[in-house]
Amino acid sequence: MKISCVSETITVIELSKEDMTKYDFNFEKSDCSSPHTRKVLWSIIDEASRLTGKNVEINQGLEIDFLPDIKGGCLLIISQGTPEATRLFSDKNMGIYESRDINCFLDFAKGAKSCSKTAESSFYYLGGVYRLILESNNPGLHALAKEFSLTPLDFLTFSDKTYEAFNCLIESNALEVLGGLASEK
Repeated sequence: MKISCVSETITVIELSKEDMTKYDFNFEKSDCSSPHTRKVLWSIIDEASRLTGKNVEINQGLEIDFLPDIKGGCLLIISQGTPEATRLFSDKNMGIYESRDINCFLDFAKGAKSCSKTAESSFYYLGGVYRLILESNNPGLHALAKEFSLTPLDFLTFSDKTYEAFNCLIESNALEVLGGLASEK
């Protein structure tokens, strides 16, 4: 767990995949109205408060936003009294794209490369299905993926399944690697 006090009212907690397991925190099952999710979030916040000495008060307009990261962990953004500040951290779009045809991914990567569009990405395979996880704050890159017949999947629904069940073929910079392969064919 990494903790950053961005300002007097905003704290960012970075949870690794191991932290997610330790706290039994799962995006698909997260519902802020459920007692389990509330207990987990308060356990994490209490630990962060203890480590930083910064007290998080429930009665100060507390807002918690969580964003998945590409490695299976997440960022918890805790905002006290200024809920609009949380939006500053929400500009990255996480996407999962799927196809049974690897050429769709090669063509997409080549198109992204020619447009000078890059993003953190990883590439997976299972039973004839390929998936690309794309982390980018460039909406044009996500739009470009759809032009190459890549099926967009809901990130929160499919991220854990992809990380757990699929074989990781390219762990990072998958767009660049696939773009290089496309140039060779």
